[in-house]
Amino acid sequence: MKKTLLIVVLLVSAHQLFAFSTQGKWRWRKDDASETAATWIAPENTAITINNTNDVLRLRITLYNSGAGGTGGLLDDAQLQDSSNLPGAKWDTVRTAARSNPFMLAGSSANVTDQQATTNQLTTQNVAYSFVPGLVLVSTEFLPSFTLNKKQQSEYEYCIKPTLNIQGGVTYYFRVAAAEYPTGLVFPALSTADVLPIHLTDFKVQPDNNHIKVMWTTTSEVNNDRFEVERSADATNWKTVATIKGIGTSSTAHNYNTLDVSPVKGMNYYRIKQYDVDGKYKISETRSLKLITGQVNNLSIIQNPAIDAVRFVLQNSSDSKVSVTLSAVNGRVMHSEKIQLSAANNIYTLSLAKMPAPGIYILKVKGDGFDESVKVVVQ
Repeated sequence: MKKTLLIVVLLVSAHQLFAFSTQGKWRWRKDDASETAATWIAPENTAITINNTNDVLRLRITLYNSGAGGTGGLLDDAQLQDSSNLPGAKWDTVRTAARSNPFMLAGSSANVTDQQATTNQLTTQNVAYSFVPGLVLVSTEFLPSFTLNKKQQSEYEYCIKPTLNIQGGVTYYFRVAAAEYPTGLVFPALSTADVLPIHLTDFKVQPDNNHIKVMWTTTSEVNNDRFEVERSADATNWKTVATIKGIGTSSTAHNYNTLDVSPVKGMNYYRIKQYDVDGKYKISETRSLKLITGQVNNLSIIQNPAIDAVRFVLQNSSDSKVSVTLSAVNGRVMHSEKIQLSAANNIYTLSLAKMPAPGIYILKVKGDGFDESVKVVVQ
């Protein structure tokens, strides 16, 4: 009996020592300015909806000690956790790596630094409480040890970002592990749109002669079935131009690319649909590239071999500026200039100070979405 009473006493003491802090008010903000000036997205204790998974979010949470049940003490190694199934929640720790979690710590921020002190930004939990600085956590998983005495409150701000594991049409909840959660507490929450943009790194498009190369990288994948690359001439009506098989599930980075061999003349818009094995999909941001020409061999030389001047024809040219270089076959640049194209005139003459020595040269014309080369023989 004495042993049982001793265990109970120890448990009560441990509760007073480690669970003295209570989670209170919270508020979402953007990661667009300093600790005091960042934009608030919604009022206090108000959930938000996101439809962009590329943005870093900052979650401000109040922790306080009402003094009930003890005098306070040390709180050590607490972590931010998230869940998608309240009530009866299964909580997962938000870490610096994605793993299988829908959120992770941002790791870095251009606006705040890891473990910098916080100021009082939220409404006071209780007018009788005094404020003590907390921390901004950008890359620290475990909350450093801190003490809140009776009737003190603090604010902690977490910089987090979605991972590839985030799902559309889901509400996610957040809490500080090891804090007390009073009856009726409204946990910090955010909901996701039904269709979310996929987060890709290094998603870009670039000209490849008269084709367009589409490239992207995934940092991790979960149940990834495939990617569908879509092209549009007006950013409204989309056509699938390539389907690329996904890795499935992986925690390592993978690079992907495909070549659109039939881009349209003018502006080309690209986006990527990533499909899970269950058929759900996410859509990437849009990338665009203007293709001045849409056919092969639009660049040609007038009078080749050239005798007194180097003249060339550029078919289907529009009003834009291109870079023109004339190089020897060994790569040495003999002449370079910028030329303003005109839809009314497609014949151009290089502004050479003098003709180069007889031989074979390469004329290269490069512009926005255009890159072609042709051989020039000088006599």
